[in-house]
Amino acid sequence: MAAPHNDNIKEKILKAASQLLTEKAFNEISLAEIAARAGVVKGSVYYYYKNKDDILYDVADGYLMGMYDELVAWMDNKEKDTSLPRLLRYVLSRGAYDPAGGLRLHLTVDAVDGNERIKTRLIERYRTFRKTIGNAIAERRAGSDADYSGWLVLTVLDGLMLQLLLGNDEIDGDEFIKKFIQQFSC
Repeated sequence: MAAPHNDNIKEKILKAASQLLTEKAFNEISLAEIAARAGVVKGSVYYYYKNKDDILYDVADGYLMGMYDELVAWMDNKEKDTSLPRLLRYVLSRGAYDPAGGLRLHLTVDAVDGNERIKTRLIERYRTFRKTIGNAIAERRAGSDADYSGWLVLTVLDGLMLQLLLGNDEIDGDEFIKKFIQQFSC
């Protein structure tokens, strides 16, 4: 008879992998490290995942879904001011100052390095974010090109996040966001 499995072991594995991904690239992380960080035996990792790529996929999917769900919940909150300036501030601030920005960077690096599954997932999520953000901008700013506006905001967001992760002291993130909103809202 097989030993019963604790239902939250999978969550512990994903949390451990996510934490490790904020510290180093996924190809530098071993399954043994993930198991140790999760406080489980390596066999438990194999019980839930065939390989590291499957863990990375679930980490990426959970992270991106969480960000999207937060954006939609914020936009759908009728008690909030979701005007164009507030929408842009929310998207840029939430994305650029994301505590898991390092995770997003590592996921991107893994995608660029040839992980097609993660690359496909990231592109799908970017497409979804672009449509959601672009459509929200078009609703708030007559004559806006939804596709272009969505891509513009996402591109600026990723560039700003990268500069902040680098610790570039030549850019003040809050001031940059403020000026971007002023120029974009004209």
